[in-house]
Amino acid sequence: MNIKKKIITLLSVTMLTFMVGCSSSESNESNVTNSNGEEVVVATSVAVTEILDKLGVEVSGVPTTSYELPKSTKDATEVGSPMNPDLEIIKSLNPTCVVSVDTLGSDFEKQFTENNIPSMFVNLSTVDGLKETIVNLGEKFDKSEKAAEIIAELENKENELNLSKKENKEDILILFGAPGSVMVSTDNSYVGNLVKIAGGNNIFESESSSFIQVNMEEIIKRNPDKILIMTHAVPEEAKKAVEEEFAKATWQQLDAIKNNKVYYLENGYFGMSANLKVIEALDKLGEILYE
Repeated sequence: MNIKKKIITLLSVTMLTFMVGCSSSESNESNVTNSNGEEVVVATSVAVTEILDKLGVEVSGVPTTSYELPKSTKDATEVGSPMNPDLEIIKSLNPTCVVSVDTLGSDFEKQFTENNIPSMFVNLSTVDGLKETIVNLGEKFDKSEKAAEIIAELENKENELNLSKKENKEDILILFGAPGSVMVSTDNSYVGNLVKIAGGNNIFESESSSFIQVNMEEIIKRNPDKILIMTHAVPEEAKKAVEEEFAKATWQQLDAIKNNKVYYLENGYFGMSANLKVIEALDKLGEILYE
């Protein structure tokens, strides 16, 4: 099983929130309203739901998740887990647009097209992708003015943090812990992107992969000063999986573990996809990097 399929399987089982992506794309576009003259928008991820809510777009379908969704969606229909939305439920809503993260992949895009479901796939793998998504959704739903306000607010807060002028000389290892599995998060992942923005040095880079298998020989060789750990959906089980890994003698060789420089990142701020809590996440990350 390749890396992407393995991660998608893990996230599907634990009802997590999203994976890696490329540029935003749209498929099977239709009119703004359906045959009943109504606009029916479905969001298949928590981050997308929050962005649409912030823009003032009414959402009729939301993902099934343990995370708290905006109050405006309390009467919305649940359409299945973010990594495996239920097409039958979605079709029953007669949507005018289903907004999904592009990490659902071409298979879902094909299924949406084959089922005549108007869909739009957005990129939430980086902070720049988040901003692009806000702009694109603003244009799509005639909320460009509100989108511009959100972008300006994010960028003003980002400038206030002043992280762009800082540089951390320590080597950082980012791990993604899920029940039964631990993987390395590269600079191509969302949290990896945050570390880069905050001036941190992620010891694993990749042009194409957001997550890679743990290679202990390489990790020991690079010997990180700090370890950041992402956990999702079932954090206690994920944390247990990481702790079981760390109990092995090979991990005990690392300076980060010897010096107790291991940090479990808060789920609500450090997810698999970029979200509107990005500034708070950068602030918290700054505290860890520059403590």
